Amino acid sequence: MLYDMHCHLDLMPKMKGIIHESVGTNFGIMAVTTTPQAYTQEVDFCKNAPNIKVAVGLHPQLIEDRHNELSIVLFYLQKAKYIGEIGLDFNREYVSSKAKQIEVFSSITKECSKIGGKVLSIHSVKAAAAVIDILSLHRTTENNICILHWFTGNESDLKRAIDLGCYFSINSKMLSTSGGKRVIQSVPEDRILVETDAPFIKEISHYQEIYIALRQVIKGMSELKCKDLYDVICQNSENVING
Repeated sequence: MLYDMHCHLDLMPKMKGIIHESVGTNFGIMAVTTTPQAYTQEVDFCKNAPNIKVAVGLHPQLIEDRHNELSIVLFYLQKAKYIGEIGLDFNREYVSSKAKQIEVFSSITKECSKIGGKVLSIHSVKAAAAVIDILSLHRTTENNICILHWFTGNESDLKRAIDLGCYFSINSKMLSTSGGKRVIQSVPEDRILVETDAPFIKEISHYQEIYIALRQVIKGMSELKCKDLYDVICQNSENVING
């Protein structure tokens, strides 16, 4: 089954309709959240939608104001299999909370390492090296699946992440940048996943639009690789979701 591995379902105006449309389809999504409050609400909304896997998150861009919600995330991740969106963002607007971001991300990845069996969707804007350092320090990739969402690190960061065993979720924007193309060309085929990052890249009104967007990304990647990647990405998706 094909999965959208990074989708902000809770930020879509027609969320409830999209959830209803997902039932009985042959593809799924990992619905990341930006706060633990959004997570609990979305879990309730999706309780009868088996194709939607809801992840508990605390977005790094919100850490300045929501640092105290770390304890809530740590509580929920004791039972939650899917974790995200988490990570680091050292862009100019958010670098002031760098120390708090590192504390939150370190605490979450350390706890995931202790428990194991989690699937993490990780943000790493202008912070790829720091994200990889923390994953390496806590050995998080050894017993969890760590997905680098919309990865924009340099060539050295990319090699380190590949060597560490990370997965990479590719979106349509990455098909049009040199860095994105480098990721697609460099990452082993068995660690490539796809994402929409909707509604930020593309607004979604109906569930089927997600599948169409994912197929377009796979088509673009297949052209770059000169090989049809659809089946392998479906298998990778199932391995990650069910692993």
